[in-house]
Order: sequence, then structure tokens, then C-alpha cells
Amino acid sequence: MKQSYYGERCAQGYDIGTDVTEMAEAYILEWRRLGQPMPLMEPMCGTGLNLEVFQKAGIPCDGLDASKYMLAICRRRLETYGLKSKVYVQKLEEMNLAQQYSMMFIPGGSLGHLYEFPFLEEAVKRIYENLKTGGWFVFDVRPPAYMMQFPKDGEVEFDLDTYDDGATVFTTGIWQHLENDRVIRKWNKIERFVDDLLTGTEVFD
Repeated sequence: MKQSYYGERCAQGYDIGTDVTEMAEAYILEWRRLGQPMPLMEPMCGTGLNLEVFQKAGIPCDGLDASKYMLAICRRRLETYGLKSKVYVQKLEEMNLAQQYSMMFIPGGSLGHLYEFPFLEEAVKRIYENLKTGGWFVFDVRPPAYMMQFPKDGEVEFDLDTYDDGATVFTTGIWQHLENDRVIRKWNKIERFVDDLLTGTEVFD
């Protein structure tokens, strides 16, 4: 299994029904508890949902993500609110930044996307190298008991979303449990229709 990154179709629908305000505010509280270390960076920032909350609270925060499509949405989001962040298109396991940071945080269990140990080991090494001496790396992970909340192996899900541009996106997903449930995998087939015609297909693992 190779690492997978959010493509254009998946990025377009990522924010639908997503509200990270409570989680972002929890990380703001942690940042304050640690003495408000600066500068601040969110690797795996995606579409910038957390960056928006931090910036609106008056806390400068930069971002990094492996998906150029996610970061394109991130940049548009920040521009809409007149907010500014440095954002980098880089894989976490290849991170090489122009400056070191005093705190990096990865919320929402996103670190779990690096399920292969060599990738995770290299990612943690890169985070360490890009942190200032005495800097903080803060993240959350899903405990084993949480895995029971995922659909069963072989279960299929369907989603239908309508976009502002008139497009309809139909997603078919199938769940797999691998390595004695250490890895929960979902294959998604994303199909975009305009005027009942299929205009694009994307597979996301």
C-alpha cells in the first residue's frame, strides 16, 4: 500500500459538513498552556480550516500539505477573510522548511494517514529537524477502541453532494480492515456529473 494524497475531486468536497472549530480551539488552549510558542506551524493543514480559526483569533500560523489541491482551497479561504499564512506544498516525510518552528501540531488523527512505519519514522525525523530546540510537537491519535466505530470490513457507503457550480458528485466507498485492524482503509470512487454527463472520475485510497 502506498501513501495517498487528496486529489482535486476529493479536495473539492472535503469541507462539506466539516466543522473543526471545537478541535482548533482545543489546540489554541494547548498553545496558550505551553506559553504561546512562536512561530507556529500546522503540517497536514489541508484546506486551512484550522488555520482560519487560529488566524481569526489573532494567532499567526503557517501550514503545509502534500496536496496542491487542498492548499489551493486553503489559499482561497485565507484570501477571502484577508488572512495571511505561509503555506508549503510538501509531503510530511520530505518536509524541508525555510525556518524552524517553536510548535507544530497535527489535529484530527491526521498523523494516522502515515500508516507505514518507514514513512512515519521519516516524518517524525523531519518534524524534529524543523523544530527549534525545546520546541513542541502536539498531535492526537485515535485509540484502538475508537476503531470499533468504523464500518465493518467489506461494507459499502454511498454519498451524493451538489456543488454551487451546479455539479453533482457521487461517491462510492468500500471499507477494508487490514493487519488485524491496525489499518482501516477506505477506497473511494468519486464521480462528477454536470448536466447528467460524467465529467471526471477520481479514485482515493
